[in-house]
Amino acid sequence: MSDENLRFNPHTMQYEAVKKKRSRLRGILVIVLSGIAFGMLFILIGTSFIKSKDVRKKEHDLQVYKETFEEIEKQYQQNVEMLQQLELQDRRLFREIFDADPPDTVLMSSQLLQDVQNTINDEDASGVVSVVKAVYSKLSNLAYVEKVRLDFASYFITQNTSFIKSMPIRVPLPNGSYTLVSGFGKRIHPIFKTARQHNGLDFAARAGTEVLAAGDGIVQQAPKNLAGYGNIVFISHGNGIYTLYAQLLEARVQPGEKVLAGEVIGYVGSTGISIGPHLHYEVWKNMAPVDPMRYLLTLKPLEYMKMKRIASQYNQCLS
Repeated sequence: MSDENLRFNPHTMQYEAVKKKRSRLRGILVIVLSGIAFGMLFILIGTSFIKSKDVRKKEHDLQVYKETFEEIEKQYQQNVEMLQQLELQDRRLFREIFDADPPDTVLMSSQLLQDVQNTINDEDASGVVSVVKAVYSKLSNLAYVEKVRLDFASYFITQNTSFIKSMPIRVPLPNGSYTLVSGFGKRIHPIFKTARQHNGLDFAARAGTEVLAAGDGIVQQAPKNLAGYGNIVFISHGNGIYTLYAQLLEARVQPGEKVLAGEVIGYVGSTGISIGPHLHYEVWKNMAPVDPMRYLLTLKPLEYMKMKRIASQYNQCLS
C-alpha cells in the first residue's frame, strides 16, 4: 500500500499527493530508537574502560605471576626427570658397590614439585614470595644431600680402587656392536618353546665380534653343570662375584690367567644350544646367577633405561 494520499487543490484544479502522518511518526520512532540503541552501546563500551587503574594492574600482575610459575613448573619438571635418571644410577651404584640405599632424592623432588603446583593453582598472588623461599630452601637441601652422596662415593672409590676395577660394571662387547635381545628371568626357550629360567642377557652380534672382560679378574675353570652353553669363559672378580660368557666361537684366555676390564677374552659365536650368533652373558654372586643389569653402571642413564625396558620383556631368548 502507498504511503501517499491524493487531495484536490481548488487553486490549481489538480489532485496533489500528500504523505500520510503515519509515515512521519514512523520516521520519528526510528530516530528515537536509534538514539537509544547508540546510547546503550556507548554505555557498554564506556563501562569496559571505567575500571580503575588499580584493579587492572592487579589483574595484570596476577596473570604475570601465574605465567611465571607455569614456566617454573615446566623447568622444574625437566629437572625432576634429570634427577630421576641420576637417582636410578645412584641406587645401582650404592646397592651393588656400597651395599646401601641412598636417600630418596626423587621423592623429595616430587613433593617440592607438588608444592609449586599447589601455589600455581592458588590465585592469591601473596603466596608467591613464600613459595619461592620454600623452593630455594628445599633445593638447597637436595643439593646438600647430593653433595654428601658424591663425597661418600668419591672417598670409597679413592680407598678401594682395585675393588672398583674388579666389579663387572661394563657391557662385555664394544660400543655399537651389539643389540640386547633378551633379559634375565622367565623366557621362551628357543628350541623347546617352553617357558624356562633364563639366567643372563643375550646380546646379538656378528660372529667373530670381540668379547670383553666386564671387569678385572682371574679366569676360572667353568662349572661342569652348564650343558648347552657351548664354549665358555668364567671369570672370578673377587668378593663372591663371577661373570660367565657363553656360546663363544672360541675363548682367547685360559684358566688361571689374569684379565683386565675391557680385555678381549673371546669371540661371539653360536656354539651349544643356540639359534644364532650372540653372547650369552651372566653375573653370579656367591655362585648363584643374578640379573646382570644391576651391574651395568657405566651405561648412561637413558641408555640404561632403554636396555632395562628391553631386558624386562617376556620373549624368546637366543640360547
